Amino acid sequence: MSSKRFNFHFIIFLSIIILGNSFFIIESSAFSYSNPSTTPLWSYSTGKQYISAVAISSDGTYITAASENLVHDITMKATGTLYLFNNSISKSKSPLWSYSIENSFDSVAISGDGSYIIAGGGYFERTVYIFNNSNPTPQWTYYTGGWVYDVDVSDDGYIAAAASGFTGIFLLNNTEPFSISQFSTKGLALRVVLSSNGSYMAVTDNAAKLYFFKTFSASPKWTYTLSGDMSTALSISADGNYIVSGGDKVYFFKKNSSIPIWTYQTSDDVSSIKISKDGNYIVAGGSYTDHKIYLFNRNNSIPEWTYSTREEIDSVAISYNGDYIVALGSNYWIYLFNKSSSKPIWRYRLDGYPTASYDYSLGISSDGKYIVAGGRHHFYLFDRDIVIAPKLIIPGYNLFFMFLLIGIMLLGSVIAIFLKHKKIQRKH
Repeated sequence: MSSKRFNFHFIIFLSIIILGNSFFIIESSAFSYSNPSTTPLWSYSTGKQYISAVAISSDGTYITAASENLVHDITMKATGTLYLFNNSISKSKSPLWSYSIENSFDSVAISGDGSYIIAGGGYFERTVYIFNNSNPTPQWTYYTGGWVYDVDVSDDGYIAAAASGFTGIFLLNNTEPFSISQFSTKGLALRVVLSSNGSYMAVTDNAAKLYFFKTFSASPKWTYTLSGDMSTALSISADGNYIVSGGDKVYFFKKNSSIPIWTYQTSDDVSSIKISKDGNYIVAGGSYTDHKIYLFNRNNSIPEWTYSTREEIDSVAISYNGDYIVALGSNYWIYLFNKSSSKPIWRYRLDGYPTASYDYSLGISSDGKYIVAGGRHHFYLFDRDIVIAPKLIIPGYNLFFMFLLIGIMLLGSVIAIFLKHKKIQRKH
């Protein structure tokens, strides 16, 4: 065999080896890229206490959060602590103040400007607490007689509402502590939401009833029976014109009628739902076997997009005009989306399983700039615009050994060709 022929065969063989290995690596996904990620602006550890609720003011300046000792028996008291943070003071966070009670805070809400914080006590406490942000001592309290599962507050902080289990719904006027209205529900009152000025209120209970009120009226304007056992997913637009709820469907209502404008059948229960304050977009999260995040335009019952995960979606939130959507799953991944795409802008894994009660794991500022999230033992604050680009990863592959293997294969090929060449020469 001539030297030129040998060189030609060697180059061909070498090309086959390199191209074959490259094809194998690419097609077997040996090389891939991580998802875009982020890093928190800050996080705050509660030690061994578990996160029970978080909320954020409209401009993202004030963050309130609650934690508790986790107990396994309803008859045991679980010491709870309420915290208030000011995001504008420092990037290294410690609370402005904290306030503890013998039982837990299961629900919190904060006024649009962050001036007032409303907190609801659990099984033993059965009390609504109203704080001014400048003082860690409650401005006043009101005993409801029932577990305060949910609270909400108007943007100016003057009107507060509480869903208090078997004792129903309480509407409180912050400027007149003794001006209190109480509304009955068929089942345990579980969720309550107020329009921005407090003029309208929606409520759900564990009898799967949805109630819509003009506040301070003696009875609801209308009621509707949802499918499924109950609904713990509820939201209202800023002007009170639109209401969304979830059971085994997504329900979209206009305030003047108890007949849904449209419904959307999901494959399992809707665990969390939010409507943008301007009323144009709805985000919903599926639980149990559904594992999807849905984005709707209010004018269409078909989702704008869906995103499938491998986890139940515990909580969702949406910015004022619907431009940004955030969701948190049971495998502790938090996802951020722009409404124009079902591909997450970034995702981040929290410190453990979200322990917040009902739909209290997430909050987002009106412009979508700041996101607060509750994990297992940490509160987190994220900046929407901090994005860590994808990185090259080789799952299950060791780069050194991969190239060592290719080198051994090349060396073996060269030796084989050389021996073959020597054998041919001996024959001649």
